[in-house]
Amino acid sequence: MDTELLRYFVAVAEHLNFSEAAKQLYITPPTLCRHIAQLEQQLDVQLFIRTTRNVKLTAAGITLQDEARDIMLRTEAAINKTRQTAAEVSGILHIGFMSPFEKRDLPLLIRKFRHHYPKSIIRFDSFGRRSLNEALLIGKIDVAFTSLQGFDHSSDLSWCPSHYACPPGVILPSDHRLAVKASISLAELANEPFVTLSRSEFALEFEIIQRMCQTFGFTPNIVAQAHSLDTLLLMVETGIGIAIYPDLSDIYTNIDVRFIPLDDDLAIASNNVVAWRTSNSNPLIPLFLEVLSQEQVLVK
Repeated sequence: MDTELLRYFVAVAEHLNFSEAAKQLYITPPTLCRHIAQLEQQLDVQLFIRTTRNVKLTAAGITLQDEARDIMLRTEAAINKTRQTAAEVSGILHIGFMSPFEKRDLPLLIRKFRHHYPKSIIRFDSFGRRSLNEALLIGKIDVAFTSLQGFDHSSDLSWCPSHYACPPGVILPSDHRLAVKASISLAELANEPFVTLSRSEFALEFEIIQRMCQTFGFTPNIVAQAHSLDTLLLMVETGIGIAIYPDLSDIYTNIDVRFIPLDDDLAIASNNVVAWRTSNSNPLIPLFLEVLSQEQVLVK
């Protein structure tokens, strides 16, 4: 039974007047009448006797009035107890992430989590992919925004697919001859020098770039590798090479580089996940995952 319908019923039962009850509830009398009719239909009983002059409770209505007050009081007590329990949840949750894309939503997710569990402490740090996965497996972090690349699937690991996926584009220095274009085909980049993230730390990204270019009949001329995204962007900005990477323009504002989408129809599988160790007994992990689910970060 909908407790909101019970609240409407109690208001009418107390006032025995639909207009006064509607005024208390900040709704219109016709809307209130519809709600009462809905409740009567659900219970298959008549709750009020209505005439042009007055409103009276039926015998069933009198019974429900007593029960409804008790139900609402117990519901309110349960809500308050639940909130109190949540407020008392404490501990430390260590979160690791790799790419900058989690930065788009991670602050909001952490704020929401701390709103529900104000005594919790959140620690977070960014890693290269290999270091991130290692940190998760050795227990340095509790939850990782990562991918399935590099995990031993027989290991103590649980994971859920996430919605973090961005189509790749090209990062160019703003004075590059192609920087004025609205979109670019990979074929136009065959003779360009490339810079990439370190193959040792970001093997999956490195392999994806290789495969993408090979689809268009060339092997990228990789002239330098970076151990961080900031270094990669600096390499592009200083003209060392161009980079293939998803659009970062809503995170990084730099007038000296351009993020341009690829106009090629490239089917790139996303295996981004939120992962945690099954044996990790940190009580904050399932609570954090619930927040992620509520915010539609996880793929159900």
